Amino acid sequence: MAKVLYVEDNNDVSEIMKDMLESFFDEVFVAKDGIEGLEFYKKYNPELVISDILMPRMNGINLVKEIRKLNKDAKIVLITADNDDSYYLEAKELGVIGYFRKPFDFSELQSIFNNL
Repeated sequence: MAKVLYVEDNNDVSEIMKDMLESFFDEVFVAKDGIEGLEFYKKYNPELVISDILMPRMNGINLVKEIRKLNKDAKIVLITADNDDSYYLEAKELGVIGYFRKPFDFSELQSIFNNL
């Protein structure tokens, strides 16, 4: 088991995901946007980051870019409700280990946990 950081600006979604993630991780940290997510990443050094893409202040793509400056091998998963393929292409270039479009089946995300 490990630490995970979940970054999501929707409070309802955050609560649901936090509850599910607590079944798999010792510690779950939840940030409300990319800026807070970056602060939490620096403070807690989680083994996995799961982030929404479309958020205020700093989006998930920019969060990944900032985390890569700190740790080029960080394990990051991006989640989005947007169908813009440019996000997928950029995420792939940034080396994320997973990319999911909402709504998604939690068991798909769970398969990533098993490979940490």
